[in-house]
Parts: sequence; structure tokens; C-alpha cells
Amino acid sequence: MKKILLLCFCIFCVSYAQQQPQPAAQPAVQKPAAPKPAVQKPAEQKQAAEAAKPAAPPKPKPKKLPEDILQTPPVVYAVGEEYQIMALVKQDLPVVMWVEVNGKTYYDASNGILRSRRSSHRMTVPQSELNAAKEYTLCCHVVTKRKAYYTETEPLQKKTYTFRPIEKTENIKIFMLGDCHNRVNAPVAATKYFGDDLDLLILNGDILDRIEAYSDLDILYKIAGGVTNGRIPVIYARGNHEPRGVLAEELEYYSPLRNGYTYYTFRLGPIWGIVLDCSEDKDDSNKAYGHMIACHPFRLEETEYLKSVIANAGKEYNAEGVKYRLVVCHIPFIRGAFEGDIYREWCKLLRENVKPHMMLSAHYHRLKVVRPGDEWDENGIPCTVVIGSRVGKGDGFTGTAIELTEKQAAIHFVNSTQKVEGENTIEFKE
Repeated sequence: MKKILLLCFCIFCVSYAQQQPQPAAQPAVQKPAAPKPAVQKPAEQKQAAEAAKPAAPPKPKPKKLPEDILQTPPVVYAVGEEYQIMALVKQDLPVVMWVEVNGKTYYDASNGILRSRRSSHRMTVPQSELNAAKEYTLCCHVVTKRKAYYTETEPLQKKTYTFRPIEKTENIKIFMLGDCHNRVNAPVAATKYFGDDLDLLILNGDILDRIEAYSDLDILYKIAGGVTNGRIPVIYARGNHEPRGVLAEELEYYSPLRNGYTYYTFRLGPIWGIVLDCSEDKDDSNKAYGHMIACHPFRLEETEYLKSVIANAGKEYNAEGVKYRLVVCHIPFIRGAFEGDIYREWCKLLRENVKPHMMLSAHYHRLKVVRPGDEWDENGIPCTVVIGSRVGKGDGFTGTAIELTEKQAAIHFVNSTQKVEGENTIEFKE
């Protein structure tokens, strides 16, 4: 009975559901057909791919000589019968360098390897070549990546500098700077006394107060390059302050040398000269030096060099055409007991053999002319000595203008405003 009732109920439910109205069917919503991609030609495909790439950064412009590469104009130092053309590039800028003179090339190289790791560069040229050419071309590559193979460099850069050698035999104009002690502007201004007629610049020691950083070494070039613009010769003598400081030993890479030594002879037209180096002004054992110097043996070696110059007099101070004989030395070694035996021997060797016309010195920060037999002459000086530098307050500075004539030298002590603070005349005796 229960089964019959359940079956009747199910039939009733189905019948009832069929009798209910059905909702109208909704039409299917159709999405719009996606447009077919246009078929690109191969050239268009390449252009699209290039456009999708990120833009490459612009290539840096090559550095131009000299403004982007050199810190100062080059300097032409005279040593022996050579010129050492030296140039100072901006710090941390790797550069290989050479000069071209009269069709010949002179490299800054170490046993065939071009140097690029130092800021200073030295190219040694025979004086006869540069004197004849009267110009030199500085050439360099900035090194972008130095490698064992296929080193990368920027394009070659060149600049030509005119050069005026000393060819006249009198009215030769020289300016001597010493005791600058890191001053730049005032010493450079003083040299304007001769204007464009300056023939020779002498840097006579203590140009640097000490060498604690590479920026101290730069000062030598700011003065020498700033005065000469690479167009006239320069003589450099080391003072007693340059051996001081953490980087004092680096000076040899920034200054002229003869086979590694700071003493040497030079020949410029009718001028023959010898640069002597007294180095420090106190005993090696002085506590101030802290065991960092050995100047006494250095001076003994220098004595032997002076003797070798005398033995070769015919090619040195007695050579044909020599008219003026000069001694250039920062400390004039004319007084005091310090190293007296050595300095008296130097005086004797010079006096009896070389017979110099004049010694040019600094060190005492004074403007003074000392003649043989004067009260300052304690070691038997070989000739008249010109002590020609005075350091004033602030940036004040006075140097020495010298004009060599037939039989004498006119001396003018000139300050940074080109005002003459004193004058003297030295008669040359044979």
C-alpha cells in the first residue's frame, strides 16, 4: 500500500512540473571576432624588433689634447745635451705618449713598453734635433682598457708646440725662482717681468714645501708649464725641502734626471752650467729625518761626479762656443760648518778648474749678492753668488731676473707685481 501511495505522489509531481510555463530561451551572446594580425614583411619585423630594444647610452666623446688630458702645458727640461720633454696628465687618466720631432719619434717607454700607469711622462730628445726643428708634436692615446691582447684606446690626439732654443750669444734673459714653498700665482706673476722675451727659466729648489700627496708634485708643473707653456727651456735644481714627505721618492718620476741623478751639467747655446744638489741641510742622523735619508754618501758621490766633469773639460765648460759658465745650486754651500769639508772641496774644484762666472742660489729667503772674500764667504767660494728669493707674507714673493751681456750680468730682484726691489751688476772675469 505504501509503495502504491509513493508512486502516485511521484506521478503527480512530474505532471505538475510539466504544466508550469517555461521562460523564453535567451539568445547566446557572441564575442566579436578578434582581428587577424597583419602579416609583416621581414624588413618591418626587423624595424619593430629594433624599436623594442632599450636605447643604447650615447658613447662618450674622445678626450681632446690638451684641455681634457693635460693638467698643464708640457715642460722642456735641459739636461746635458738633451731635452727631457715632460708632460703631466690628469690624475688617474691612463695615457701612452710620445713626441714627434723633425720626422722622428721619441717615446715614453720602459724597455719597449709604453708607460700608461703614471701621471707624468718623459720623452728624451737630442737638443740638436729640437733646436733645428723649433717645434715638437705631443701625441697620445687615452687607454680605455689595457689588456694583454687587443688593448682598447681612444683615437690618437696630437698638438704641436713651437720651441725657441737659446741661439743668441748675449742679452740672454733668465728668471730664477726658488723657495716657492708651494706658492704658484705670485712666482709665475714675477716672471712676467721679461714678458715674451724670457729665454730660460731656472727653478732653484724648494719649489715644493714637502711631498705628501701627488697634488704637491703637480705644483712643479703648474709653475714651469704656466711660465713657459712648453716653448722655452727649463733648468731644475732640487732643494732641501723636496726630499721631505711621504711621497718624496716619487719626485724622480716628475723631474729631470741624469741617469737617475739630480745633479748634472747642461748646455744651452753659449751657456754651460752645472746643477749641484746639496740635498738636506742637516746631518743624516738628525731626529727630524727619522732614518729616512742618506745624504752624506750622496754628496760624496757628487764629489766624484764633479771630478769626472773636470776630467772631461774639453767637452764640458771648455767646449767650443761656451761663453758663460754657471753653477746652479739651491744651497750655495758658502758658510757654516755642516759638511764643511765636502763643500770646501767643491769650492776648490770649481774655483781652480771650472772658474764659473756666477753661482745662482736660494735657500736663505733673502736677496743678496755675495762676492769672494765677503763675510758670508766661509768656504772659499769660486765666484760671485746670487741669493735671489724672498718669501713675503701671504702669497708675497720675490725672484731674480738676470740678463747676460758680453762681460757682465745685470741682476734685478723682482716681486709679483714686477716691481724691482733691488739691483746689482756682476762683472765677469776670465
